Amino acid sequence: MLRDATCKDGLSRGGTDVKPEKTKVAVEIYGMQYRLSGNESDGHLRRVAELVDSHMRKIAAGYPRLDLPRLAVLAAVNIADDYLKLQEQYDQERSGQERHRSEEWNELKRKYDELAEQHRRTKADLEAAGEKEAQLSARLESLQEEYVKLQNEYNEWIQLVDAGPSDAEK
Repeated sequence: MLRDATCKDGLSRGGTDVKPEKTKVAVEIYGMQYRLSGNESDGHLRRVAELVDSHMRKIAAGYPRLDLPRLAVLAAVNIADDYLKLQEQYDQERSGQERHRSEEWNELKRKYDELAEQHRRTKADLEAAGEKEAQLSARLESLQEEYVKLQNEYNEWIQLVDAGPSDAEK
């Protein structure tokens, strides 16, 4: 940020509490020498001076009878107008980006909610399948026990048949 602009005649054109700054540069704006100081680079300060000079010369070309103070005010007004237009454009772009980010977030939240519901259903299905497996395992064990029991009875019958008629029956 520009802190001070001192004209060649030594009159201050800026703030009253001027502290020593890192950057000081001599520039010419509309034919007058100024010494600018600020925290920015000397290249930046020179570009600022060139911008002001350019605006003043452009306005002076269209209105050659304007005195210096009015010329300077019109240049400041034009620069402020450009600044405000850029600020509005920036704000609109930022708003658009925020809206887009919000839409993306809502879409991701919707997908997350869908996946969370799908996960809940899958987990419930898995638990139900586990219960069914436990029931079927218990049933299988019961049937295997019954099979062993029937197999033992069958083997006893076979032994009785193979043994033939007993001596008591003869």
